[in-house]
This record gives sequence, structure tokens and C-alpha cells, in this order.
Amino acid sequence: MIPDFTIAANGQDISALLRDRLLSLTVTDEAGYQSDALEIRLDNRNSRISLPAKGAALTVALGYRDTGLLPTGSYTVDELQLQGPPQTLTIRAHAANMIATLKEPRERSWDDISLGNLVTTISAEHELTARVAPELAGRMLEHIDQTESDLHLLTRLAREYGAVAKPAHGFLIFAPRSEAKSVSGSLLAPVTLNINDITSYRVTLADRDRYGSVVARWQDTATGNQVQVTAGIGKPVYNVRRAYPDAQSAQRAARVKLADLNRGTGTVYLNLPGRVELGAETPLDLNAFGDGIDGRWIVTRATHTLNKRGLVSRIEAQTGIT
Repeated sequence: MIPDFTIAANGQDISALLRDRLLSLTVTDEAGYQSDALEIRLDNRNSRISLPAKGAALTVALGYRDTGLLPTGSYTVDELQLQGPPQTLTIRAHAANMIATLKEPRERSWDDISLGNLVTTISAEHELTARVAPELAGRMLEHIDQTESDLHLLTRLAREYGAVAKPAHGFLIFAPRSEAKSVSGSLLAPVTLNINDITSYRVTLADRDRYGSVVARWQDTATGNQVQVTAGIGKPVYNVRRAYPDAQSAQRAARVKLADLNRGTGTVYLNLPGRVELGAETPLDLNAFGDGIDGRWIVTRATHTLNKRGLVSRIEAQTGIT
């Protein structure tokens, strides 16, 4: 199969202009709060390449000429590097819509609003489209004082609800962490890899105790007492220090903390011929690797690189995710 790519700058296809000068093209797809990234290295012999403007929008597709290309996303140019000899130009960009206004501090209050409506309101303010998981959208928030940026507020709420808040490719995504959600919110299909599919691998299995339960507390205003709630069964027990305003919030916090404490007890690193369909949050079923490795993993980072030697993928995934 023949690796191939397309690149559009501000909507104009420039693939033909770059094809003879491309040294490498790397896209990195991250799970969680990290911004997806793009790096393009070009042969700038005779200084003939016009420098792209910072803030230019790049759209990339990557794959094989035989089976078709897959879009990897839209990115905003934020760094240029010129080097020589030999003369090269490196263009670095990050996922479009990690826009500065999301990071600007704000002061306001939210009252009697659902989590879905809050995310939708913030998305509209930044010209993004909200994608909120149905199981989270209806959660009601009685009162929130916001003294931080919109991004920090969403990150704070995401941690409380065991979710991820991430602006990417025109969307503002708010979905449960490690539930293998695509941008549209639909389930991503698991991908099976056998040991013959990869060129090399490395696995780290953490030797640490898993918590049996988590205790959280809420303040009963009627009695003035703090009431305990528990997630999980058995020891060791982790105690959450802060008190919550009601039983529902405390129970949710205990459940989320238990999942956090027991997450990611193993990490696998895979090198394999290019598989652009493997992106962050993709469920990965490993087969014939051996005891302790075979089974379900979740991709946390996928890096795809096209250069003169071909198209290769480097995958990082975690197991032990609850």
C-alpha cells in the first residue's frame, strides 16, 4: 500500500505544492485535556517556501492511496522553525479551537442549570458546537461561582463528574473519561491487534495497591452533622477531605475518586505500520501477546508519522481503567 496525505491551508489544498518537499508529517491525538498536535517538516532548499502566517488553519488527512485517507483534524499554526544547513522549515500547530478566549478569567455565577445547558452556553460563546454525553447532560447544578476561565471551570466540573472536557476540531466535548467516545458521542468500535500486526512493544504493569473503597461526606443542614457515604467495598479505604452540600454530590465524588485511584495500572507502547484509525479513546483488544497483556486497553495517545520510509504509528494505551 502507498502512504499518502492531503493538507489544506485556510481551505485551499496545498498538497501538490508540498509533496516534493515533505520530509515528515506527524499528527498526535491525545486523550483528556491535552491539545492534539501537528508537525510538518519541509525541505526549504533555496528558501523557496513562503512562510505560513501564525494562526493559519491547516486541515490534514492521512492514510493510504489504496484504501483512502482519514481526516485527522484541523489545526492552528502557532510555531515556525527555520534551520540549516540543509535548509528546513518546521511548522507546528495545535488543534484548532484551543482558542485564547477559553482561557481568559471570568467572574459570574450559574444557578439552577443543567450540565448540558452550561456546556452548550459556553460552547456558543466561543463559536463551538457542544457534544455532551447524554448521561451527563441532565445533571442539575444548583449554584456555581465562577472565578476562573471557562476552560478551568469545565475542567473542574469534568473532574468532579469523572469526565473529560476538551475543545477539539470545532466541538467542545464533555464526556465520561475512558468510555471510548468519538467526537460525535458515538461509541468507537474496538480494534483488535495480534502480535504479528506490530513491529515492537513495551508493557509496564504497575505494582501498586488498588483501593477497595472511598469515603466522602456531606453536610446535613437539618442536623448540622456530616454524613458519610461510601463507594466500593473493603480495604484499603481512601477518605475524601472536603465536605459536599448533599448526598448525591458526595456519592458521585466518592465513585469518581475510586475510579481515579484505580485507573491506569498498566501501560502499553506499540510501534506498528501506520494505522490512522487508531486514535485517542479507541478500545484496543490485544491478542496473542501473552499473560498480563492480552485483553482490553484504551488508547491514550496515538502518533502517526509519514516520511520517506513510509507511514508508522506509535500507540500508548492503558488498562486497569474502571
